Amino acid sequence: MNHLTMGEIKFLNRYLKGDSRNGDITSSILGERRGKFVITVEEPCVISGIEPVSHLFQSVGASVLLPDGIRSGSNVEKGGTVMTLEGLSREILRAERTALNILSRMSGIATLSRKAQDIVEKTSPGTRVAGTRKTTPGFTLFEKRALIDGGALPHRLNLTQMSMLKDNHIAALGGGPEGIKKGVTELRRLYGPYNIIEVEVEDLEQGGMALEEGADIIMLDNMTPKRCGEVAAYIRDRSRELSRTVTLEASGGITMEDLVEYAPHVDVISLGFLTYGARPVGFRMEME
Repeated sequence: MNHLTMGEIKFLNRYLKGDSRNGDITSSILGERRGKFVITVEEPCVISGIEPVSHLFQSVGASVLLPDGIRSGSNVEKGGTVMTLEGLSREILRAERTALNILSRMSGIATLSRKAQDIVEKTSPGTRVAGTRKTTPGFTLFEKRALIDGGALPHRLNLTQMSMLKDNHIAALGGGPEGIKKGVTELRRLYGPYNIIEVEVEDLEQGGMALEEGADIIMLDNMTPKRCGEVAAYIRDRSRELSRTVTLEASGGITMEDLVEYAPHVDVISLGFLTYGARPVGFRMEME
């Protein structure tokens, strides 16, 4: 399992405290009674959230047992057991809803991510799908973890990771190819060669400028599959002439249905719907 970061642990403690404060007034009637509880999944899915949920239950004094083969990223069938818990019943029940909400949300994202990556891989081996920053404030770290569990790339975790020159930055710098030139030049001046620069482009001219100015990643934004292929082919040809390597990314308005039309043209397809469009997976916890 991938260990939780201190940042993730702080969020988890905050979630639990936000739901139950110092306890669960209903479960308090259970006193010192101990129990054994089993969490099962209500539909086939790619499980995600094992690490944070294990931490939550352990933080209230419960022991956690995982069945053989169960880990984040595993395929689980309907009715499958994903976790067994033993401890004070009142404490396990206090953490129940917070834990199941996390499992539900993360597994939904992981399942959708796996589906998208499988579609792309069959069409264009080596092309990857990625998430975006269209995440839930306060839950971003776990949504990014779920993307990874599903086989997708997380993209940037936050604004300090990689420079991404988007349409509004370019517009603020005068727009068009010249706006791109100014932006890339200034980013290189400020941060030197160790900072990866991604540039969002809308047409062939902007793509050519981004390449010539030294962008590491060029995002082909809101293009039809046909236009994406034309711009990608031009950039690849020009990059060979310049003896440069560049990563091409497609984004904007791409759906599960037209993934296969974009995949052959680019290295990465970033999809906001992997996080904001994922349907939660159902889980239940019952006492044995």
